[in-house]
Amino acid sequence: MKPFIIKHAIAGSVVLIILALLNWVLIAPYYTVKTSQAFGWLGITLALLCVPMGIKHYRDKINDGVVTFAKGLEVGLLITLVVAVFMFFYGMLFFVFEGEKFQVWQLKDLQGEELEAMKAQLAALPEYAFTPWFQGVIMFGMIFFIGLALTLLGAIILRSRGPVI
Repeated sequence: MKPFIIKHAIAGSVVLIILALLNWVLIAPYYTVKTSQAFGWLGITLALLCVPMGIKHYRDKINDGVVTFAKGLEVGLLITLVVAVFMFFYGMLFFVFEGEKFQVWQLKDLQGEELEAMKAQLAALPEYAFTPWFQGVIMFGMIFFIGLALTLLGAIILRSRGPVI
């Protein structure tokens, strides 16, 4: 794997993990679940901006201003894949250490019928839904599919055929 791909992927992973930890420590305990979720989505979006930045870096710095859709797709998918793998492990570790707190936190803003409906929904989930592996897979999938969308968008917007002679 090319060093520039690893550099962009690690940068995105570090940003995402730091923002997720900051969210859990500084936002989740003091604000509503919806506020924390909004911050989480913002963190995912900011971290995955490394995908179009990696495609642009390849086009401008490595390939003399030229990137085809296919090459942009390849670069973006490799970056996305590495970030998603990091988030798989983060999701697993987070659930191992904070899983019980997280399950209680999910219910913190709910009352009455809403609370009962959520408890019923959680009770209906299969046992494997509350395992670190499953939580890691969920994080991987979420990051991968958002990264895939940004990859497609970046590959379309940043593609070029090179200088016109």
